[in-house]
Formats: sequence, C-alpha cells, structure tokens
Amino acid sequence: MSAVFGLDGREWRLASASAVLFFAAFPPFHLIAPSLLALVPLVVAVREARTPRRAARIGFVFGALHHGLLLHWMVPALERLTATAPLVYATAVMLLALSQALACWMLDLLRRGGRVPFWFALPLAWTAVEWGIAHAPGMLAYPWLGLGTSLTGYPELVGIAELAGARGVTFWLALVNGLVAQAVVAGRGARRVRGGLRAGRAWLAAALVVAAIPAAWGVWRARYLDLRPGPVVTTVRTTLRAQPDEEISDLEALAAVEALLAAPEADAPAPYLVVLPEGTFRDGLDQPEVVAGLGDLSRRLGAPVVFGVVRTEEAGAGRYNSAALAGPGGLQGDPYDKRRLVPWVERMPLAGLFPMTAGERPLRAGAGWTVLEAGRHAVGALICYEAAFTGAARALRRAGARVLLNITNDAWFARTGAFAVAQHEAHLVMRAVETRTGVVRSANLGPAGFVHPTGRVRARVSGPGAGVATARVDAVVGPTWYVRVGDVAGPGAAAALLLLLLFGRTRRPRFPPPGSRPVPRSPETGH
Repeated sequence: MSAVFGLDGREWRLASASAVLFFAAFPPFHLIAPSLLALVPLVVAVREARTPRRAARIGFVFGALHHGLLLHWMVPALERLTATAPLVYATAVMLLALSQALACWMLDLLRRGGRVPFWFALPLAWTAVEWGIAHAPGMLAYPWLGLGTSLTGYPELVGIAELAGARGVTFWLALVNGLVAQAVVAGRGARRVRGGLRAGRAWLAAALVVAAIPAAWGVWRARYLDLRPGPVVTTVRTTLRAQPDEEISDLEALAAVEALLAAPEADAPAPYLVVLPEGTFRDGLDQPEVVAGLGDLSRRLGAPVVFGVVRTEEAGAGRYNSAALAGPGGLQGDPYDKRRLVPWVERMPLAGLFPMTAGERPLRAGAGWTVLEAGRHAVGALICYEAAFTGAARALRRAGARVLLNITNDAWFARTGAFAVAQHEAHLVMRAVETRTGVVRSANLGPAGFVHPTGRVRARVSGPGAGVATARVDAVVGPTWYVRVGDVAGPGAAAALLLLLLFGRTRRPRFPPPGSRPVPRSPETGH
C-alpha cells in the first residue's frame, strides 16, 4: 500500500486502526476501551507527518474509513427514496472526511508553529471541528455521533454532560486519548516493552487520572440525583406502513392505535399522557373524523394524546412534519413543526443531482421551539433526527418542558440492521444526561421506551409486533448547569484554536522538504 494517496503503508495502517477502533466504540458495540484509545494511532501518524498537508491526507483517509463504516446503513435506508442513494452516501462520507482532514491539519499546525503539545492540541482541534460540523449553516449541519456519544452505553460515565454538554465529553475523551498517545511516543525509543512502559508511565498515570475523575463523579452524581416525580406516560410502538408503497389511510391508522390501546397493560397505572409516533397521520389535520376520533380516544383514556402528523398549514404554504396534542375537546394549542429536517429524506440539497422518488415532496422547517401544554406538565417534542442536536433539547427545556419526547418513524431503517436505530437511541441518552430530564421514545417499526435522567434505558418495547409501555417520567429539580449556560466547550475550543493558530503564524518554522528525514523530537515534550 506504499505511496497510495501520497501516504506510506504505516500511515495507512495507523489511520485504519483508528477507524476500526472508532467503529467499535460506537453503538451497537459500545466498547469502553476504544473510546479512550481510538485516536491514539491517528495522532501518532499525524505527529510523524512531514508536512501539514500530509497530516491532512492522513485525516482524510481516517475520516473516509471511519464514516464509511459508521454510516454504511445509509444506502439501504435511502434507496427507497432516491435512486442515487450510493452517491448520497459517498457525498456525505467525503464531506465528513474533509472535516477530519481539517482537524488533523490544524493539529499539525498547532504542534509545529504554536508549539502546543499535541496531547492538548488534540482535544482543542477535535472538539472545535465537531462543534463546527454540528453548527454548519443550513442543511450542512450534521451532529451525528460525536466522540462523546461513544460512551452512552455506560451513561453514568458521561455525567459531566450535565455541566459541559456532549462537546465537553468529547473534549475530555480526546484529552485522555492525547495523553495516551504521548505515552506511546515517549516509550517508542525504548528497546523493550518494559522500558517503554517506564518511559511513558508518567503520561499513562496522567491519562488514568484524567479519565477516572470525571467518570467517578458521574457515577456518584447518578446515585444522588434530586428528582422531581413527573407524569405517568404511555408510549406506543406501531407497525404501520412497513413498505414504501403501503397505503394506509389516517382512519385505518387511528383504528390500529385504538385497538392497541384498548387492552390496558397488566398492573400499569393510568397514564397522564399518551404518545404516538412520528407521522402516524399523513393527510394533515383537515379531516374532521380523524380529529374527532383523537378527541374520543383522549376522552376514553382519560389523558391527552401527542401524535405525529404531516400537515399543510394553508394552501400553497408547504407541508410540515409536526407533533400535535389532542384532548377530549379535540386539538389543543399550536402544533410543533420540526425544525431540523433530515437531508436527502425530508429536504433535498442539490435536488437536481439527487432527485427524490416520484410522489415525494420536500418539507418545510418550523420556525420556533413550541412546547405542548399537556395540563400541568409541559412537554417538548424532538422529532426523529432532532435528537442528535444538543441545542434542541436545551431550548425546549428552557422553554418550560418538564418531559422530553422523541417521536420517530424507523420504517426507513427496516433494512439497515441494528446500527442505525442503536446510533439514534444513543443521542437520546446524551440528551437525558445533559438536561437530567426523562425522555419518552415512541416509534413506528422501531423500539419505544423511556430514558431515565441517569441515561439508563428502561421499559423498552421492541420486536416484530406493536406494543405499549407505561412508566413515570421524572426530572431533576431545577435546570442543569448545561441547560442554564449552554455549550461552552465547543465554541471555547474553537476560539482557543483560532487564537493559537493566529499566534503561531509568526513563529512557525519552515517545514523540511518532502524527501528529508524528520527532525528528532524530545519524547517528553513532543517538540
């Protein structure tokens, strides 16, 4: 593999090792060790790169391999919507790979010109780029599975998210990776393994301390949360429209939901709220018989019903993917219109290149974070993909929501295996920990259930059939620090990175010619 894409075999192996470790860190695998080690091979390769351009190539190769593995489910998920699904997948992977190339390029510049040790430059660059991807303009924002989300299989360990958010967890894990990489570099000159461990033991000890303190605090915090009892909620898993061409009227969908809720769960308390999945009703709210049926259902259940609906605001004004609330008297309040639309599914960037299937029409994004007033308990709805955006849950919580809902339609994941759904659910765990608010998930052809404020998933309903689950949804007393202050780690890392890059320009040494040998560096300082 020598000289492929301008990289030698060792650089390819190191980039590939990091890509595979990252893949193992994320759901459905959720292995702990890769979260703490995945960046180490990549950082070693970047440190040995002769120029920043070569470091960027290494980052691009890593990004293409990493995101190619992580998002492999996109092709079977999108092929029902567009004939160009492989091209859409390749475009997404390449754009994300470019972001990793940028991170490695800046990491190398920091190490060379700014004289910033790479164990500290790594969390700055990685967190800044991750934050930038999540806040890119328009449809380019894509916050899917940041490094911090890799540990959500063990939610107590990411308890610091209630202080610093998902980006703060990313900074922490990247710092641990950087310290371990520093230990590897420090021990490379030793002839034996024992000598290498002795040379790098100070850095390994630092990595252990940095890893242990936030994790221990998170475990302690999860045990002593001051929770306020919330409402009892029933969440529904439906199995409607399993095939792309399957036609079910809204009245048929309503009948299926009524039949599902007709038989109460054994020993389950009466619900205060019932939650139906995204897109349960497809023809809008202009059908009086459907609206009347929802009101009758709410009256019989003794609880308001939150449901997903695709609606048209007015003639020619466009269609919205919405969450609405029905009570005994019919519709209550204004619906919430989804603000974060899924690229190439609900809205088509470059529609001329990536046409949608005939009959599909793009949706319009909503304008505000609307809280649904379900009696004494205000609820905030995150519709499907919105669960990946840290700011969405925070905005709803600040608007007064005491319960967070995630209504979703997983029908397009039907042929993707466990990967896509598991990755989607991981974001809900992070949102619950950030806000310390219970999250209710209702899905069509996907798992339904509850996420406790500790981040633990409970009362989960999955499998081939429809079903319901009922549980109480609690939240901490008062907003968390993250809800009050917001994301400091992301923009803070970006600002510090920019200042260091600008400051380092006047001190940057000349890079050696491509054919020369790299100048030896001190194993202790990395310079």
